[in-house]
Amino acid sequence: MNKPSFFAFLLLFLLTTQLFAQQYGNFKKVPLAVGLFPPLNTNGKQAGDCVNQVSLNLFVGYSAGLSGFEYSLFTNTERDFVHGIQIAGFGNFVTGDFTGFQFANFANFNKGVSNGFQFAGFSNFNYNQADGVLAAGFFNFTKGKSLALQFAGFANFCEDAQGVQAAGFANVVKGNGKVTQLAGFTNIIEGEVNGIQIAGFANYSKKKMQKVQMAGFMNISNNDVNGTQVAGFANIAKGNVNGVQISGYLNIAKNLTGVQIGIVNIADSLKSGIPIGLLSIAKNGFHEFEFSVSEGFNAQATYKTGVDQFYNIFTVGTQVFGPKYSWGLGYGIGTHLSKTEQFKTQLEWIGYHINEGEAWTKQQNELEQLKLSFTKKINNHVSIFAGPTANLMISKTKDNDENAFKSYFAPYDLVSDHGNKTILQGWIGFTAGIHLN
Repeated sequence: MNKPSFFAFLLLFLLTTQLFAQQYGNFKKVPLAVGLFPPLNTNGKQAGDCVNQVSLNLFVGYSAGLSGFEYSLFTNTERDFVHGIQIAGFGNFVTGDFTGFQFANFANFNKGVSNGFQFAGFSNFNYNQADGVLAAGFFNFTKGKSLALQFAGFANFCEDAQGVQAAGFANVVKGNGKVTQLAGFTNIIEGEVNGIQIAGFANYSKKKMQKVQMAGFMNISNNDVNGTQVAGFANIAKGNVNGVQISGYLNIAKNLTGVQIGIVNIADSLKSGIPIGLLSIAKNGFHEFEFSVSEGFNAQATYKTGVDQFYNIFTVGTQVFGPKYSWGLGYGIGTHLSKTEQFKTQLEWIGYHINEGEAWTKQQNELEQLKLSFTKKINNHVSIFAGPTANLMISKTKDNDENAFKSYFAPYDLVSDHGNKTILQGWIGFTAGIHLN
């Protein structure tokens, strides 16, 4: 803004604030006050009973109130109110309500209700409600409610929040937050969250969390979650989750209505939820033990856990009738294609590492299996099943020219491919057994 425009703006502002000046009871209205520091100013010893429209001070300004513009190289102090613009080299101090603009190289202090724009090199302190924009190089502190945009190099703190908080380290709300929080390290709300929390490390809500939590490491809600939690390591909800939990490792919920995606998913109960991961545990979910035989594994034991729509499979099997004693360790996923009281159909994929003639075969020796099984219920705890399998054996034949490896696990092959380093063998098989649940 050029100088003529600035002075035109200042003149317009002073004319409009003259309307406010007519409302201040017994205070003396002063169009212009100039001074060094109290009482060396044009208001003298009566400065504490004057409302200034323009106040220019070399070091310190002091008055009952401001309805206009004030500037001081060090501090400005109003024992009652401010309606206007305050600029100070060190700090602005207002005992009553503040409405307008505050600029200070160090800090702004307001004891009453604040409504406007506050800019400080170090901190803004508001001991009552603060609405507007608060920007500080280090810290914004609001003892009361804040309906504001808060920006701080280190941290923001307030009682209740509605608006936006952005800090290099942390945002803390002692009460409820209908707010968007952005923090380099952590966001903490001790009441309910109705908004968005995004933090480089962790987000915490003591009561219900609604909408979104996103953290580089962990999200924690001590109550219900209605929305989405996304974390690099873990999401923990001590209440019900109605929404989505996505993490790099662990998701925990009391009751799940929605989706969990992580390596490990844990829920006390599932209403209509689906956990998707390497291990999903739900007390009232799908759990099944399976004992089976096939042309590949002459004896096999399997455990399944998750939900009907998506479950995890952990299995171990042995081949005792082949050329070499072999055993395999496998993991897979499955789903129920159909399920009634007496019959069910399952589709499963399982990947095995096959060990032949030794405790552990170091070479790549993998079996990929697709299994379709049809199950008939015998009683409440036992079912029988049978079904076809499609099998593909993938074996690395050589580590080097002097150390060759050949797999004998496949009982036969319908298709095969012998490459320079890898042999592929494919066959259709059959499996049958019992289910225990």
